[in-house]
Amino acid sequence: MRVRSIVGEGLAIHHLGTREERTARVAALLDMVGLPAEAAERYPHEFSGGQRQRVGIARALAVEPRFLVADEAVSALDVSIQAQILNLLQDLKQRLGLTLLFISHDLRVVEHLSDRVAIMYLGKLVEVGGRDEVYGDPRHPYTQTLLAAVPTPDPRRRSRHVPVAGDVPSPMSPPSGCAFHPRCPHAIDVCRRVVPPLETGASGRAVACHVFPA
Repeated sequence: MRVRSIVGEGLAIHHLGTREERTARVAALLDMVGLPAEAAERYPHEFSGGQRQRVGIARALAVEPRFLVADEAVSALDVSIQAQILNLLQDLKQRLGLTLLFISHDLRVVEHLSDRVAIMYLGKLVEVGGRDEVYGDPRHPYTQTLLAAVPTPDPRRRSRHVPVAGDVPSPMSPPSGCAFHPRCPHAIDVCRRVVPPLETGASGRAVACHVFPA
């Protein structure tokens, strides 16, 4: 499929506009993501990875969604291209009033883009809060472990080492109680027996931990 068909597919499926209006909409969407109008007549293999990601974003925006899911949207791109796509998403979020659910394993990217952050372990939320809260004062031991492992380019800034033992268990057969307890240096007896609820504190921070509640 050419790019015009890829980006315009949602418009055609939902019968939005005439053929001429859909053509104009595709051109506007390509311009919105930083691609020239003539890109509509090209095929995906003729583009770089970053340009293909821009085509994907244009396609996602075609039917004017209010909520956009970006699952590992920059993981396959080199760092300089990542920055361009992240800045584009940030701009589109503000310009279009989008709510963006950004899923990533790169915690520096998450910090750059997010207003609120949710940390998951074995498919369950263990901490949710404002970006500055979570990054500045992580409460759950797994969050502490994750952030301590993020490399910093400044040798004068050294992260506090947070020890973590063992391997990640199978999500098909999670441990009893808190799923993180076999690897947690702070685990107590109740952690082995009882699944901690995700409880919200006065500040709006939510933590699922018996030892370090919100």
